[in-house]
Amino acid sequence: MANLEKECKWHFAEQLGGREDGPNDPMQENFKKTPYASLIRESIQNSLDVPLDTTQPVRMEFSIGRIRAKEYQNFFSLERHIQGCIEHFKKNDDARNIYQPMVDKLKSIRCNDYGDSANLYYIKVSDYNTTGMNYEKDENGRDDTTQPFYAFVRAAGVSAKGDATAGGSFGYGKAAYFYISPLRTIFVSTQTKQGKHFFEGVSSLCTHEMEGESGLRVSVGFYDNNNGYPITDINEIPERFQRDEPGTDIYIMGIDATDRASIYGEMIEAVLRNFWMSIESQKLEVKIHDIDINYATLPSLMEKYFPEEHDTVKRERHYNPKPYWDAVRNAESDSRHIVIREPLPVIGNVTFYALKSKKATDKVLYMRKPRMLVKARRTQSSNGFYGVFICDDPKGNEYLRETENPAHDEWKSGNWRKNGKIVPKGREAIEDVDKFIIAVMERMFSNHGSNVQQIQGLEDFLYIPTAVEDDFEYENDSLVGGVVDIQTEETGSITTDLSTPIISDGTNNSSIGKVLITRGNGSLEPDDNGSQLGGRGDKPIKTKGGGGVGNRNIKKRYKDTGDGIFGSSLSEIPVRYRIFAQIENGKTVHNIVIHSDYDFENARIDLIVGCDQKEEKVSIKSCFGAGEINQNSVYGLKLHKGKNTLKIMFEDNMKHAIKLDAYELK
Repeated sequence: MANLEKECKWHFAEQLGGREDGPNDPMQENFKKTPYASLIRESIQNSLDVPLDTTQPVRMEFSIGRIRAKEYQNFFSLERHIQGCIEHFKKNDDARNIYQPMVDKLKSIRCNDYGDSANLYYIKVSDYNTTGMNYEKDENGRDDTTQPFYAFVRAAGVSAKGDATAGGSFGYGKAAYFYISPLRTIFVSTQTKQGKHFFEGVSSLCTHEMEGESGLRVSVGFYDNNNGYPITDINEIPERFQRDEPGTDIYIMGIDATDRASIYGEMIEAVLRNFWMSIESQKLEVKIHDIDINYATLPSLMEKYFPEEHDTVKRERHYNPKPYWDAVRNAESDSRHIVIREPLPVIGNVTFYALKSKKATDKVLYMRKPRMLVKARRTQSSNGFYGVFICDDPKGNEYLRETENPAHDEWKSGNWRKNGKIVPKGREAIEDVDKFIIAVMERMFSNHGSNVQQIQGLEDFLYIPTAVEDDFEYENDSLVGGVVDIQTEETGSITTDLSTPIISDGTNNSSIGKVLITRGNGSLEPDDNGSQLGGRGDKPIKTKGGGGVGNRNIKKRYKDTGDGIFGSSLSEIPVRYRIFAQIENGKTVHNIVIHSDYDFENARIDLIVGCDQKEEKVSIKSCFGAGEINQNSVYGLKLHKGKNTLKIMFEDNMKHAIKLDAYELK
């Protein structure tokens, strides 16, 4: 049998003192939920960063291949090293849970001579029209740490990208390759634009011991025939792994290929969600198995994988890209498709695409120069549009890149620090973006009624973009109903306004309401100072930051026996709240956001409507997803510390200025 392996074997160096590496790695949690989508996002981002010819699209291919144990016997000696991980951490359950399945997989394949059970499968990720990854040694014969092949294959937490547009500047994305591999093992083969070839396999395990040998081995080993260094002669690279044009192949070893359709399907959807703008701009073409994703095929694939016309999902990773793509592809084709291009003071030239639609949820996609999705955020307005923001300006692109986290899915000023301090330019760049979004919304929907700048507090909680994920992560599930499709037939969009003036409490723009609780003996007697105490025990309630609400706000209440709330003694404490109304097909929905400093298991709120001169009770028709209703009261509520949200409809179907009383029943 021909020597297909070209004498490649594993090289794990001796552990000569120093820190040992254990079996656990928290990084894998970032990729477990959607492993193939993570692979798509990280690999394509890396390739887009290094185009060879910028006038042509970068091309990516994803396929599944296999090797046989009989043809790569040296590779399968990895089993001994993995078994050594278990032996070294023999009393560690995590080590056995992680590494025993690897041993079983390799042994099963190695012990079979024929059929599919004798095959080890891999995912091959290939890019074309890219520069490849160079590798050099310095004058002392050591790895040149500035070279990309070293950074990707032979180091952790290192990036050799010098371009400010680069996405993978944290050396983070390569973890996606290792944690998709059940063996935590990949091969890398590359050809540079100068025609140089480099190949090496790498396995990331833990500190381990070898049966029959003294001493320990390090956690990371290399597969090559060059004494533990990359192969630099193409003739010495196993033929299966040789490149014939500039670019890089990455082989993710040991995958379960029994459900290929599911793997390919997740990959295709991930390409369409994250890189439709790059494909639309003809900067990228992708082939997944036998499916070509390019400018010409994009319309049919969008229709096949996202047949719905509207994006109605809450979570960013599952959003429907179709209407946003429509906003870009059909830009300025009619009055519904809007394009705004402007230079901004800090980040320079930006473009905003919008598609007006009655059923749109006012979500904006944010991108920079690589034209890959960074984040999707709702504006909390209700005008009816899908938006796409992109900053192509080199200066702005660099500023925004600096504010990204390692996963490149957010812009936050705290991510850009020097000497431990936040760099002001990052905050200025993000403010530039947010102010621009507010301005374009006002421009697009100025005919809907009040000018947004004339509504007190509007910019503080209605228009400023907020994370789709964050909106729902901290909400009390027992209080949040389903998404309401809010629109008006007259204007073709959602209308939103404030039902009460915003009163500052020193921390945020919210009003003050009340929660009632009992004293320890169930009575409502005042304390020795003559003041009724709120909260848990005998401490007065304080708002965040020590602001504005004290015992002087507490009024005495007595036993309540009417209106369907039976025989409970109540005492009141302050809570912060804010309310805004929305119109749904002629029906008014009041959104009540309650911020509580404590948890309450069985709370009640009373809603008093009207102004200071005239207050009255209006019967509640429905309360989405929460509690029981009796006239103007909602009871049986479970309020959590922090943010709680209710959606209320009144019998008279009118907008009201609402004052909130909230109680805890004992």
